[in-house]
Amino acid sequence: MTFLDIASEARGNAWVIHLKGFLDVHTHDMLRETIKEHLAHGRIFILLDLEQLTYIGSSGIEVILSTVQPLRDKGGDLVLTGMSSKIFKVFDLLGLPALLTIRPTLDEGLQAFPKS
Repeated sequence: MTFLDIASEARGNAWVIHLKGFLDVHTHDMLRETIKEHLAHGRIFILLDLEQLTYIGSSGIEVILSTVQPLRDKGGDLVLTGMSSKIFKVFDLLGLPALLTIRPTLDEGLQAFPKS
């Protein structure tokens, strides 16, 4: 059985969502609901910290892709940070670095958002 631990924290005008474990068909709804809650509270600058993410499946990638445009339509964005080389390779093979904001570290990811 796969697991996903999700923790959120405010950092400046952004919300950081830390993911630990597996983001796959069994756990993707947890992330979808977390993001939905942030959007319901008007939080449009979201950073996904993937440093402790072990695996991402197509359903996890779908959640990420379906989140980007609604945030951008509201003037916000989704930034991904801390990807392992294994996870980055998946994104790279799909051509996603051209569509998504990806930064190596959490601090660099936070700098991608406008200052409050």
